[in-house]
Amino acid sequence: MLRLLVVCLAGFGLCLGQVLKPGKCPEFTSKTNFEVEPYLGKWLENARFPTKYQVNQTCNFAEYSDRGDGTVGVHNAGLEADGTFTEIFGYVELTDVPGSLALHLDGVPFVGAYDVLETDYETFSAVYSCLDVLGLRHMEQAWVLGRHVLSEDELNLALSAFTQWGIEIDSFVFTPQNNCEDLP
Repeated sequence: MLRLLVVCLAGFGLCLGQVLKPGKCPEFTSKTNFEVEPYLGKWLENARFPTKYQVNQTCNFAEYSDRGDGTVGVHNAGLEADGTFTEIFGYVELTDVPGSLALHLDGVPFVGAYDVLETDYETFSAVYSCLDVLGLRHMEQAWVLGRHVLSEDELNLALSAFTQWGIEIDSFVFTPQNNCEDLP
């Protein structure tokens, strides 16, 4: 039974396209003085770990808004390879751990982790999500967001938020943000 559960969980992660690696999630601390208000607004996705649902997408962005009930509205969008605009909505809830948020996306039956490792609120945000699969493997997702397309120095600063915790950055793919000005 345990073997079946491991296979099912691993298959679930692979279906979502998250990066699946051996061993447990690395130990990390999310931003201990995280504040919601300055985080609100639009962020461009500069880089991400590959996910099956974002293959060949471009112009990806996330927009966060105050819902007035203690939660933060989430609007993720981008362009499919054929130029079709795609979007998903949801919300995040604050948890007892600063910088560690619980992500709820419409139509997704589970709650995801959204851990802000570091942000300066004006330039970049380094976001990580990791789930241990019975201590044998872990599934991870990561994003580098920016208020604009990041310079090489800004990108390196964002990537250092991952490497300081031993999170490997070789899985990142860069998100094209060319000719995206006309998107909502």
